[in-house]
Amino acid sequence: MTRETPGESRSGAQAVERVLAVLEVIAESAPGLEIAQIADAVGVSASTAYRLVGVLQRQGYVVRHEHRYVLGRTVGLLGVALQQQMLATPAVQRALEAARDETHAPVYLTGFFDEEVVVAHIADSPEHPRIGQLHVGFSEANHATAFGKLMLASKAPHDLDEFLERTERRALTPRSITSTPKLRDELARVRREQLAVEVEEYLPLLACIAAPVRSRRGSTIGAVSISVSADDFRSRADELGRVVRRTAWHVASELEGDPVASRAIS
Repeated sequence: MTRETPGESRSGAQAVERVLAVLEVIAESAPGLEIAQIADAVGVSASTAYRLVGVLQRQGYVVRHEHRYVLGRTVGLLGVALQQQMLATPAVQRALEAARDETHAPVYLTGFFDEEVVVAHIADSPEHPRIGQLHVGFSEANHATAFGKLMLASKAPHDLDEFLERTERRALTPRSITSTPKLRDELARVRREQLAVEVEEYLPLLACIAAPVRSRRGSTIGAVSISVSADDFRSRADELGRVVRRTAWHVASELEGDPVASRAIS
C-alpha cells in the first residue's frame, strides 16, 4: 500500500476544507453566490473557486441558477438522513411498534424539514403492511395526508399564506381538498383539535389519523400517524385517536430524554 507523505496528507485535507468552506458560504446566502463572490469569501482565486464548485456540482450539492450557485438536492437528502437518525431512535421505534401491535395497523413517524414532510420511520409488518406509496424520505401531497395537514396547520399565518399561494394542489381522489378556502377551514379544525384526519383523500378506501409530536417549546416538529381502511376507521376512530395521541406524546418524551435526539426538538 502506498503511503501518503505528510505534505500530501495536508494537501488533501486542505482541499477538503476548501470544498466544505465553499459549501458553507453558499449555504449562508439565500439568493446564492457568483464565482467571484465565492472566491472572495473563501480566499481563493476565481479558477480555484470554479474547480471547487465543480466538485460540489457534479455530486449534486450545488446547482447553477443563472449566474449564481445555490444548494442542490443532495444537501436536502443529507438533511433527511439527519432527521431520520435524530427522530427514529431505538426507543422511538419501540413506541411505534407498540402502537402498531395495539391497533393492528402500520404506524408512521414523520418529521418536518423546512417545508417538506419527511417520513422518518415506518413500523409495519407482513400482517400490517404500509401504504404502498409511502417510503422513508420526502413525502408529497401535504394537502391530502393527515401528517401533511398537521405540518401546514403548524405554520405561522404569513408562511402558510405564502405556501398556499405558490403551491398547486392536485386532486388525488374525488375527496381531496384542493380549494384554498376549504383547506384553510380544514387546517383551522386541525389546530383546534390537535388531530388531523383524512378519509379517502390520499387514496381510495384508505384513511389516516395523525397527532403532533411537539418540542419542549411547544412547536410541532413532526407527527405520528396510523393508516387503516376507510371502513375500519369509521368503526374505531375514537380508539385510533387515543392511541395516536398517546404515542405522539411518548415519542416527544423519548426524544427529549435522548441527549442527541433532543437537539431535534429544542
